[in-house]
Amino acid sequence: MAKELFINGEVITVNSQNEIMEAVAIEDGKILAVGTTEDILKLNDEEGTVTDLEGRTLMPGLIESHIHTTMYGANVLAISCKDPGIRTIPDLLEKLKEQAASVSDGQWVRAWGFNENAIEEGRFPTREELDGVTNRHPVMVVRACGHISAVNSRGLAIGEITRDTPDPEGGTIGRGADGEPDGRLIENAHMNLYQRAAHTRDEIREAHRVASRHFAEKGITAVHDATGYGVDNIEALREDAEEGVIAQRVYAMVGALNNPDQVVRHYLKKDVRTGDGNDRFRYGPVKVFLDGSSSGPTVWTTEPYTSDPENYGIHYMTQEELDDLFVPAHEKGWQITAHAQGDAAIDQLLNTIDKAHRLHPREDARHRIEHAGLARKDQVERMKELGAVPTPNPAFFHEYGDGYLKNYGERALNMYPLASYREAGVPATLTADCPVTDYNPMRGIHSAMTRKAPSGQVVGEAERIGLLDAIRCCTINAAYSGFSEDSTGSIEPGKLADLAILDRSILNADTDDIPGILVDRTIIGGETVFERSEEAVRS
Repeated sequence: MAKELFINGEVITVNSQNEIMEAVAIEDGKILAVGTTEDILKLNDEEGTVTDLEGRTLMPGLIESHIHTTMYGANVLAISCKDPGIRTIPDLLEKLKEQAASVSDGQWVRAWGFNENAIEEGRFPTREELDGVTNRHPVMVVRACGHISAVNSRGLAIGEITRDTPDPEGGTIGRGADGEPDGRLIENAHMNLYQRAAHTRDEIREAHRVASRHFAEKGITAVHDATGYGVDNIEALREDAEEGVIAQRVYAMVGALNNPDQVVRHYLKKDVRTGDGNDRFRYGPVKVFLDGSSSGPTVWTTEPYTSDPENYGIHYMTQEELDDLFVPAHEKGWQITAHAQGDAAIDQLLNTIDKAHRLHPREDARHRIEHAGLARKDQVERMKELGAVPTPNPAFFHEYGDGYLKNYGERALNMYPLASYREAGVPATLTADCPVTDYNPMRGIHSAMTRKAPSGQVVGEAERIGLLDAIRCCTINAAYSGFSEDSTGSIEPGKLADLAILDRSILNADTDDIPGILVDRTIIGGETVFERSEEAVRS
């Protein structure tokens, strides 16, 4: 590749000193030099190009450390309940009818991103209302958290769910006063049917293509994919990453939304470990679910919910079951992680990590905790002692913060405690868990700095962090969580040229303007994968 120079900019290096420089040179897909405009221009040659940043920010490509690529792409091809035109259940039903009229008989009619708290009626659509949409298609409306859905009678029939069907372990079938299923499926009841409503390989390839394009538009150059549909989905991610359908570098968690322990056992029998792969695709940690959704709310807590003194949430595995699965995985060289939102779930995962280290000491395992929502102060210290890496979701405050205050009370003030992680020296990342909330990293950065709920209330002022700390979370810390900090996550000579050029200076932007900052150009390995407009990149 020819040499390219970027000059007169605001280069956020994210190196160990957090230096802000002026210019960068890249060549052959890697960063050649970083310095002043004068120094970098000395490297110019006849075949190279010069891009004048004119004061705009050049930063490391953003790394999304927990995202569901397939699920998001598939959702884009379905109805979004976050569409501002959907304010009531009749609005949603009309959209579902439109989609039902455009697909072949028997195909699923799907909607995603539903939030009963954002709908005028304040509830889920009923089975009868969804039956009124169509009798030729199964219908599924998935809640924003991805853990709960509402389906019609045809969908229930596909899942073989009747009034006599018992609740599955770790899940609940919603029922009316007469005992008949009302269409709501919670946690494992939803996951079981969601697995049956799987997409075709062609649909998944198109979902990956769409998702990758959208992520590139936001400066995302690598994703830690939390998967969703099991072994076939993981291997589809590998194929599409290696073939370039997905432009981003993929670090794929080994698990599934439904029966993730079976997927983990499948890979434990294979001759593969965390980190195996290439610069396009690598296998990440083995992953299971320990509890539910922070906004559902179904997280597993040690103290009852503030909104319901009888509710401690839901949990999926016993301590013995988790140990039996993950201690051997640790011994074989896998990174381990689990969806653990509530403090009881975090305790359980930390216990397993501790046991694994004691039985099979291993340097630099970097076991992760996905989300770690209600992390107590003592758990933060324990993460530091065990070398565990949490992946918190401050962007959730922007959409669900008021519900957190209602359901968890004062505990919400310490949710996703980025300031505590920073002070303890725990290298936390920053992630949106898309499609649970907006995948735009600028939204996550802003929420890490403000922790504002939809009402405008600040949910835990003491846990806010500054701009450069937030940027570190979604660049070098995210790279560290996936063992790639030697090649990505900062702008330093020798590293891969994974870069994002913004449309302005982020350091001089007003805090509340940060979510509106656009990406002018996204570069992966020196190649431009997104360019907002010809005028946006001034060469």
